[in-house]
Amino acid sequence: MLLTIQTLFNDANVVQATIDRVFQRGLDKIYWQQYLTFRRTTTRVFKDYLGTVTGVVAGSINARYGEKPIRERKSMGSGYGEIAYLGDAYQMDVERLSELQDLIDKFNEAKTADQVAAMNDIIDFITDDYRQVILAPHKRMDLVVGSLLMTGKATVKNKDNAEGIDLLDISLPFHFITPTKAEVTQDGKLYFITWLQRRLAALQSQFGKFEKMIMSRQTFIKDIVGSVEFGDTFKMVLPEQRFNLYTGLITSQMASNALVGVGLPAVEIKDDFVEEQNGTNTQVYADDRITFLRSATDEKIGWMRHHTPFEATDPVEGRTYRPVGNDNGQMLISNYRDKNGRYMEYTAEWVPQIAAPNKMVNLNLTNLNAQ
Repeated sequence: MLLTIQTLFNDANVVQATIDRVFQRGLDKIYWQQYLTFRRTTTRVFKDYLGTVTGVVAGSINARYGEKPIRERKSMGSGYGEIAYLGDAYQMDVERLSELQDLIDKFNEAKTADQVAAMNDIIDFITDDYRQVILAPHKRMDLVVGSLLMTGKATVKNKDNAEGIDLLDISLPFHFITPTKAEVTQDGKLYFITWLQRRLAALQSQFGKFEKMIMSRQTFIKDIVGSVEFGDTFKMVLPEQRFNLYTGLITSQMASNALVGVGLPAVEIKDDFVEEQNGTNTQVYADDRITFLRSATDEKIGWMRHHTPFEATDPVEGRTYRPVGNDNGQMLISNYRDKNGRYMEYTAEWVPQIAAPNKMVNLNLTNLNAQ
């Protein structure tokens, strides 16, 4: 059989082998999976049993060249979740397609015994394209879940949307606490750890005991290390450690040992970033926020609800959609050609659902850390 670019991307065995190669090589770390697991929903609008979550959910950021239509702009009623439509079409540039064609030509010219090696070269080459497509919706949800976890809110706008309509807008009923400088300082010095001990003790009757608190490194340096009591606490609990506390060279485990020693939750310091479509890096976990979790070991706080994509039941004419593994939220991949070029596209229908947001406590330290 004569192999062409068209037959290559439509060959189910080649596509599956490439997807397998992506997972064998390992994906970038997917941050949201620390807190959520996939859970299927059979309807796009589903009952949220908390009954107090309100949001508007739809769509994703469209790729520069391959626009995907905005299929729905719809407000949600209180107590219901609605699946978001995720999808981007990535244009494959001419230079890369030319390289791919050279590899295909070598395959077609090779003897039968050498074609296995030639096909492996082709799969190795296109693995990076598939990796980008497979990771894209996960990275979008990294930003969404990170924002929800640290602020109780998440909003996504379409960059090509002149009306500025929110494609995703979720607000969760966390218990928010916003301390003032007067509450936490004395004689111009920060006594955050003492204030935090008292405040968490007061919250136990309503929320139980918290086992972990998550924050960015900047927040940790400003509010924990910057607290008057931290130096003495650290030296008391871990006297063998000898270095400058203000360098930021403190691991989560070292900090946890010190803070747990004085009755506070363990701390997890977050330094994670996701690259946006325009090349800029966006911080996943916001500064000036601390979120408390009740379990230090089982960190799952909800689900990534997924639904069978529209294209699976009503595909675009002439396109073939392939599933991405067994545990990837029913994500589909397709490859197609039009007069403008060749595109690789993914489609997924996901939305995060936090199980009990009304039992989560978040500190908003914006006012405290304001200059």
